[in-house]
Parts: sequence; structure tokens; C-alpha cells
Amino acid sequence: MKTSPFAFLALFLAAFSAEPARAASWHGRIFDVKGGQLEIGSAALAGRLARARNVVLGEKHDTPAVQAAQAEIMESVIGEAGRRDDFTLAWEFLNVSGQRVTEEAFSRFVAGEIGVAELLSRIQGHEGYLNYSPVLEATKRLGGRLIGVNLTRAEKAPVTRGGIGAADPALVPPGFALGSGGYRERFTETMREHVPPEKIENYFAAQCLTDDVIAFHLLQDSASPLNFLVIGSFHTDYFDGTVERLKLRAPDQLTLTVKLVDASDYAEGELLSLLTDARYGEIADYVYFVNEPSSEASRRRD
Repeated sequence: MKTSPFAFLALFLAAFSAEPARAASWHGRIFDVKGGQLEIGSAALAGRLARARNVVLGEKHDTPAVQAAQAEIMESVIGEAGRRDDFTLAWEFLNVSGQRVTEEAFSRFVAGEIGVAELLSRIQGHEGYLNYSPVLEATKRLGGRLIGVNLTRAEKAPVTRGGIGAADPALVPPGFALGSGGYRERFTETMREHVPPEKIENYFAAQCLTDDVIAFHLLQDSASPLNFLVIGSFHTDYFDGTVERLKLRAPDQLTLTVKLVDASDYAEGELLSLLTDARYGEIADYVYFVNEPSSEASRRRD
């Protein structure tokens, strides 16, 4: 059969008039930062994290795609490690002093007596943070324990007013120390528009106290062979903050970090540059992107 030259022309024109192919999705892309910045799959991530005692999930707070990814990571790591009914979830938003209330409410949640909104109301005092439902439901379904590891605002307030010397000694972990110079530098840069210069050092002390209290209570209050810590990523970036304190307090325990990044806060060309910084180094062991980059990226702090 002969083909008309007009048919060839039509095909030729169609090829050039078709919409350009869309760029590959960034949602769900994972990079092994310590392993040469190679892209890996979710199964590979689970296999690597399953070796750890402490898996730190550095997050952008209250972002649906982030919390959904956290729940998926938890489920896959627990399956890979064989730790169903034998793990602990520590949440930055819960306080040590409220642990009795947390345990009672979570027990009722597990028993099906209350739903996630009522659980949050009891442990938070309000029904906000419903975006964390996937994380809490995964902990319930997979048989985990839920613990608080933070201080209350009232417990931190004396430090922001008067420095670390004003803290209740009973709340300061043994061996407490302020964070690194690089951590102080990044904290100062982040907070300079929110805190008067003469108060920056007090606020940094409160930040470091928070970091160490969280690390101390995660290690002291959980006997599980697998711990997950859900916490804002400023506390974990560049292995500073809580991560530094975990590693110093438990050098024999493997602690691995995953930074979950909302790609919509950035332009596409910025994303890979987040993995390492010329001054501060690698940002985490692994970086996990959710959502898609924005053409009009407006950065929002964690």
C-alpha cells in the first residue's frame, strides 16, 4: 500500500505541534545524601532505615503530604525490621509532663473508644493537627506506643526570659550543653526578624534545651528496639540540634535522619541544592520530597 505524502506531512506537523512532555514528578523522590546523593526507591529507604534504632523524621509541620509520607515510611520500616507491636513513636508536639494523659487517651484510641479527633483533643487540648491522622492511625494499626518528649511553653518560658541559668534544674538533662556554632549561626539568621538581638542568646538556649530534653526522654522513656521521632526539621538539619544530642547520648545506637521537603516551597532548580550546603554540609542522611516544585516558590520556614 502506498502512503500519501500528505499523510507524512500531517505526521510531521503533529510531532512538532504536540504538547511538550511534562517533567518527571518530584513527589515521592528520595535521595541518599550520605551515599553520594543517589536517588533511591522507597523499598531501598525502608531497608536502610530498618537497621537503625532511632529514625528521625525531620518535617515541615502540619502539611498533609508530609505526614502521609511519614506514615508510609513508618509502615515500610516496621515491616522491613519485623517490629510490629514493638516500636515507639515520639512526637515533638507532646510533652513529657502530659504522658499519663497521652497514654490514657491513646489506649482508648487503640481500643476504638474514641476517634483521632477526640484523641487530639485530649492530648493537645484542641482538635487541630488532623493532618497527623495518618501517623497516629499507623501507630495504632501497627501496635506502637506513643510518647511525649518535649517541655511545655511554660517550662521553657524562664529560659527565654533569663537564659539557661533560669531553667528549673529538674528539667535540664544531665550533661546538657548548648549546640554548635553553626547551629547558633543558622538559628540567629532564622530568628533575627522575630526576636530582639539582646534576646537571641536566651532563645537559642531554650532551643538547645528543647533539643536535649527531646533526645534525653526519647532514649530514657522508650525501651523499644525501634523508635520514630516526628519533629520539625530545624531541630534535625545538618545533624545539629536533637540529632547531635541523640548521637552524643547514645553513640552505640544507630540514629538515621530523613528530611521531608515540601517541594512546592521551592523552584525546581533549587531542590537538589538543598541536599548539601557549602558551609554546613549534608542536610540529612536521606531527603524525601513531597508535592511538586512551584514556579512562584515562596519559602516557608519549618
